[in-house]
Amino acid sequence: MLTNLQMSGNKISGQIPPELGNLTQLGVLQLDSNALTGDIPSELGQLSRLFNLNLSNNHLSGEVPQSLGNLTKLQYLDLSTNKLRGSIPKVFGNCVNLLSLNLSHNSLIEAIPSELGSLSHLQYVLDLSSNSFTGIIPPSLGKLSSLENLNLSHNNLSGRIPNALSDMISLQFIDVSYNNLSGPIPSGKVFEQALANAFTGNKGLCGNATGLPSCSGTTKTAKAEKSSNKVRIIVIVPVVSILVLAIIIALYVVFYKKVKQHNDDSKSSDITDNSESLIWGKEGRCTFRDIIKATDDFDEKYCIGRGGFGSVYKAVLLTGETVAVKRIGMPQSTDVPAINRWSFENEIRTLTEVRHRNIIKLYGSCSKLGCLYLVYEYMEKGSIGNLLYSEDGAFELGWDTRLRIIQGLGHALSYLHHDCTPPIVHRDVSPNNILLESDLEPRLSDFGTARLLTTDSTNWTSVAGSYGYMAPELAFSMRVTEKCDVYSFGVVALEIMMGKHPGELISSLSTKTMSENDLDFKDVLDQRILPPTGTLADEVMFAVNAAVACTHSTPDSRPTMRFVAQELSARIQTREPEKFGQIKLSKSPSLQRVSHGIFLDSE
Repeated sequence: MLTNLQMSGNKISGQIPPELGNLTQLGVLQLDSNALTGDIPSELGQLSRLFNLNLSNNHLSGEVPQSLGNLTKLQYLDLSTNKLRGSIPKVFGNCVNLLSLNLSHNSLIEAIPSELGSLSHLQYVLDLSSNSFTGIIPPSLGKLSSLENLNLSHNNLSGRIPNALSDMISLQFIDVSYNNLSGPIPSGKVFEQALANAFTGNKGLCGNATGLPSCSGTTKTAKAEKSSNKVRIIVIVPVVSILVLAIIIALYVVFYKKVKQHNDDSKSSDITDNSESLIWGKEGRCTFRDIIKATDDFDEKYCIGRGGFGSVYKAVLLTGETVAVKRIGMPQSTDVPAINRWSFENEIRTLTEVRHRNIIKLYGSCSKLGCLYLVYEYMEKGSIGNLLYSEDGAFELGWDTRLRIIQGLGHALSYLHHDCTPPIVHRDVSPNNILLESDLEPRLSDFGTARLLTTDSTNWTSVAGSYGYMAPELAFSMRVTEKCDVYSFGVVALEIMMGKHPGELISSLSTKTMSENDLDFKDVLDQRILPPTGTLADEVMFAVNAAVACTHSTPDSRPTMRFVAQELSARIQTREPEKFGQIKLSKSPSLQRVSHGIFLDSE
């Protein structure tokens, strides 16, 4: 029985068949990145088991069907980048299990319904940007305490940013740029440390954030302006001729100085180095000079790791905050940043906007003395690679923890591949690039080799990545796609479960004869800790099979990271337990890909 239908990116035209509403067992419907037109069929509201609906990047028009509010099991809804009009149905507040809602880049109008504040499980993203919403930002959004990313930019919203948004304790990224908002921004870390462009295009905003004027300064200026107006009225007639003459002289002087300054800058820009260069604008700022002081000019005693593209240093700033600084050499002719320097630095600036709970924050960067410096948040626990192979690490990494790490990594890569525009391919997924918080929550790190995937950037002139984790197609082709990351994810997931690199076991497990493999499942797992039992054993089994599916030698036969992440979240909690000692790999369900992106439930 069909439970998953994925037909993304196949240039399908025409309208969505209303008959899809008869597939009552459907859990996943992904028709994104095609050329579909017409209305969204209201019959889709009959799919009571649907938990993932993605119709983004098409040419769909009409209004958002009210019937979608019947999909109470829906977790992921993406209708972005279409031509939808009308308002957001208030019944969307019934979709209480939503984790991600993206309606951006449409022509939606009217007010944002306050009912969206009822989506208490909303976690990954609420993106309503690039529409024509009017009215105020609903204070009820402050009840979304689990939400991590909020984007309301490029609309016609007015009024103040509600103070209730300070209650969004999980919020990591906010963008309200290019609206008609005014007044002080709410207090709170996410507002005060927001990117400089998060509030641009709102002339009336003020507050303690990068790029905004001080609210107290604005008040004083207004009072001073009133006073000066009175004086002007009294003296304007006697001095008008003097003012005109002074303005003419001032304009001449300013113009002359600007021309001279421009010429001086052009002559000296290639030979000077300003240690006050801003790396990121937070409370108190952070400059290159601060980094130099914190690392004693990058002394070896502060070096905490080395990779193929640079060294990583621990820096404790004057504010008391600890950050990780990666220094990457930027030669003029060879190696990774040999793609032109301007382009690479633009990509880094884009990566600073990436916000996900399982991705290390890249605070900012600067280019100095022939090197590129990347400033990341610091993780005390280090990498999963170090912990996995340490003497006591295996015992600290229980089976439930390993499952959580694999799930988190899957969600991080799914976000980069499917929720970033353009998509981001990491290109170097390995255990050393998966860092751990104090509670062992995984954070994907090191975008030193990452590249924004655009239509003309799939071919590279040099291989980047860690050997043993690179997809086999890179041996004979330089074509880099998201499926390269999928392969690396599979290898890393197997290594986490096995306690060692899977090596040649990959080729034997991912072949077409996998169903004939009689290897005891328990023999594949890390032998240093007791094997899982009951339901946990079944969850581990499913995770291993998902990893195996990701390591298929043919890229097109690998599932997408979005599918893997969703299956891990949904299936791990619903598998029926079996007696662990009798489980064979041949009995485990596999993520078997059928033609043209359709997945069938093995049961």
